[in-house]
Amino acid sequence: MIKKQNSAFKLSIIASAIIATSLSGNLYAAQEKDKSKEQDEDIEVVIVQGTRSNLINAQNMKREAETVLDAISAKDIGSLPDRSVLEAIVRLPGVSIERFAAANDPDHYGVEGSGVVVRGLTHTRSEFNGRDTFTADSGRGLSFQDVPPELMGSVELFKNQSADMIEGGIAGTVNLVTRKPFDAEGRVVAFTLDASYSEFADETTPSFSGLYSDIFDLDAGRFGVLVNYSNSELKARSDGAQIGRYELQNELVNGQAVFVPRTTRLTRKEDDRKREGFAGALQFENESKTLLATAQFIRSDSSLAWTEHAIEMADDAVINDLVALEGTEFEVTDQGLFESGFITSNAGWRGNDAQRQPSGEFGAQHAMVTRFREQDNLVDDYGFNLKYRPNDTWSFNFDAQYVESTSEIFDFSIMGATRAVVGIEQNGDDLPNITLLDPANSGDTGFFTDPNNYFWRSAMDHISDNEGDEVAFAADTQYTFDSGFFTSVKVGARYAKRDQTTRQSTYNWGWLSEAWAGNGNAWFDAEGDELGASLNNSYEQFTFDNFARGGVLNVASEGAFLFPSESLVRDYANAESAFASLSPNWQRLSSRGDAIGNFLNNEINETSEINNAFYIKGNFEGELGSLFYSGNVGLRYVKIKNETDGFLTFPDTVGDVNDPSDPENFLPSEQAAFGNAGFTEQTASSEYTNILPSLNVKLNLKDDLILRFGFSEAIALPDLGNLRNFVSITPEDLVITYDESSDDRQIIDARYSRYTANSGNPFLKPMESYNYDLALEWYFSEGVGSLTTSFFYKDMSNYFINGSVDREFTNNGATQVVQVNGATNGDEGSVQGVELAYQQFYDFLPGAFSGLGMQFNYTYIEEEGSPNSSLAPDQPDSTQADNVAFEDLPLEGLSKDNINLVAMYEKHGVNARLAYNWRSEYLLTSKDVITQLPIYNEAGGQLDGSVFYNITDSFQMGLQATNLTNEVARTSMQIDGDNNRISRSWFANERRFSIIFKGNF
Repeated sequence: MIKKQNSAFKLSIIASAIIATSLSGNLYAAQEKDKSKEQDEDIEVVIVQGTRSNLINAQNMKREAETVLDAISAKDIGSLPDRSVLEAIVRLPGVSIERFAAANDPDHYGVEGSGVVVRGLTHTRSEFNGRDTFTADSGRGLSFQDVPPELMGSVELFKNQSADMIEGGIAGTVNLVTRKPFDAEGRVVAFTLDASYSEFADETTPSFSGLYSDIFDLDAGRFGVLVNYSNSELKARSDGAQIGRYELQNELVNGQAVFVPRTTRLTRKEDDRKREGFAGALQFENESKTLLATAQFIRSDSSLAWTEHAIEMADDAVINDLVALEGTEFEVTDQGLFESGFITSNAGWRGNDAQRQPSGEFGAQHAMVTRFREQDNLVDDYGFNLKYRPNDTWSFNFDAQYVESTSEIFDFSIMGATRAVVGIEQNGDDLPNITLLDPANSGDTGFFTDPNNYFWRSAMDHISDNEGDEVAFAADTQYTFDSGFFTSVKVGARYAKRDQTTRQSTYNWGWLSEAWAGNGNAWFDAEGDELGASLNNSYEQFTFDNFARGGVLNVASEGAFLFPSESLVRDYANAESAFASLSPNWQRLSSRGDAIGNFLNNEINETSEINNAFYIKGNFEGELGSLFYSGNVGLRYVKIKNETDGFLTFPDTVGDVNDPSDPENFLPSEQAAFGNAGFTEQTASSEYTNILPSLNVKLNLKDDLILRFGFSEAIALPDLGNLRNFVSITPEDLVITYDESSDDRQIIDARYSRYTANSGNPFLKPMESYNYDLALEWYFSEGVGSLTTSFFYKDMSNYFINGSVDREFTNNGATQVVQVNGATNGDEGSVQGVELAYQQFYDFLPGAFSGLGMQFNYTYIEEEGSPNSSLAPDQPDSTQADNVAFEDLPLEGLSKDNINLVAMYEKHGVNARLAYNWRSEYLLTSKDVITQLPIYNEAGGQLDGSVFYNITDSFQMGLQATNLTNEVARTSMQIDGDNNRISRSWFANERRFSIIFKGNF
């Protein structure tokens, strides 16, 4: 909306008026405020509000940036164009996000996505107000989905670097900028109220945010205060259907060998996301404007709890014992791949109970899983900045920060089991039809609602408890020259110390009752001493209605099944005693031998990291013929020291002296001494130094046309989970030599050929990259109008991969070489591509049509020789091994094509927006934990929309919608080295609608 305050106006001052209110975190506001005082009073002022204001702010931030930058501006509270920071970032060129709960978890769809991929890489840095920040998990950065969007004044994405930027962002640096009192001219009071309705969950949840900011004039200067609070809840649901790994089944159909899916899985996940945030700021500026002090505090408190009900065919029950159901059609492709039919299992040994299931009725065993998971992330970020500029020549800056973060996960599943015949009908790319029938295929309408047909099968728990803090200090001084090539030179230093403890338990699975385990099946309907009172009636009926938005679930009971009750799963404290009467194999994490609380020694990782940096940066400008240029050149020296605590366990190869035939009694002395089952606590120290050059140049080809070049050397620090320092040595390949001349072949020599161990790598070096950007930027309108393109190339080395290194260890005076498998630095690779971005409001159109506008960006990315890590930093006992059958996989998370298209309208108090985000297929994970195969996310997009109406200048009412097109996310699995793929899963996410009321005055 454009509102005239005088009868005439000059477009040439629009940009200046908007820059004056920019929230970019630079000094735009102060600079333009001084300029505005010099304007003649008779020059009319144009106030640009709403979407135009935000886009102009962002466009000016990009145009004036010292390096390659894209930005989002949110001048008013609640004006970030999406419902989360993560969803807003994905609108920027070259950015994509995961729609799943995590990149390495293709089995659970996310509420608002996860992770950030910039130009095909995940190695991004995260900042609050230019300061390093993090979530205390096994990674390095911030979980952007946890941050309340109402706290944001702007989001900056730096795609290259200058010497004064904190190192660590090879892919880019995402800076989340909160508001400050001096961003406005005086008092600001604002609020947002909204109610969000989730279609599948059929739930309406509230959100609220409020902001108060004011400036007070003092004798000594001026003082500003700002408080910003946000509280929101969202309930959502996603449905999923999955088909398991295809395995060759001999003579399954008419003697033909057929590739048949190993499992099926039906799932419904119900999310309850709560997010609370607070941002506060105090500012003081002296009367002479030579001193500016800013104190800031940000709190991000987020929890995501979800309950899942899943039906899973036991994946170990069907290999080599699947049979096609007699009398039903069974269709396969010309390549021998299963297409449709009914499958069951003849593995009666898996616990058939004659009293419960007559002979010959052996439906494949299905687990009925009730799972509860809750993750709580808390980040408290304190910052203080002092700027002092005594004159036009010198300026000084001091910055201090303290970050404290915790991250906790509780995850518990209880599985019942029944038996069923499975019918699958593939429908190409569309949702499959899944049919579950009673084991006898008798049409028994009550089979799946009868507790007589279910037993207590297994349980699994997982707990994570992480904490970390960081203290950082930075200082710099800048000297401004009166003339010459260099306009100024800045010299600075930064010190940061981060301490973090991550505690990640294994996924602790164990059986509760199984016939093959010897304790018999404990049936749901058993009573009294068979189960113990705590398990009586501890199950409930759950119905899969509206399954997967159009997918058909055919069951005699119309989708109703029996599952362990949610109340039982949530009562973890009493779960072990509840199942005690079954004499189960499962015991809770804290009951494991040698557990420290819920964790074993090798599940606890303590890391301390000190980062020292020094830099010098020179800003320059001049003329090349008639063309004006400017830029900066600099060097940044970094020294990073890491200390990781852990322990070392030596093998137990001591022979039994009472058994003269024990080969370990014949080990050579150095191996016998080495293998005495010793245990040693240890601290590993590593140190890394580097000098990182950077050069950024802007050449003004015309007043509105900029040619930009950027170069820098950048690094990415390894995830803390990959620095684990726990080494448990195992002897391999015992070679025994016998005395062939004697009748009894006595042992004369024995020795192990090698020693191996699995561990993290506390000596892992940072990944390094030379980054190049060449950009052409055309700003054809002083309002909203730009067409930009950027060519980028990243030449990377020291990739983080799963591999092995030889290390020497000494025990009991003996030294041996041990092959340690885990994280290591690998080969070189490159990522290159092009970005194209366009935005404009069509003011030249007549009448109401002049409110139309468009944003569009497209990114093409390709990689060469960039290896996947195959690492699982959040799993202490699972460094994933490379699969030799899939050596030429593309880089995880990299879509070659990424498109954003936004149609906008702003006129006569109406502000509307339709935004479509699409990305081409990409490798989701190189090795799925279930199938052990590469999983791809197929190409897909999502359409979101909003419309707002200005009731008055201060109040606005609107409607926002997410996933208008009912997008179904589809994945596929690669089954061989020739890139042949088969459909793996379908996830239907719901549409969400929000009614929003805003006030700003």
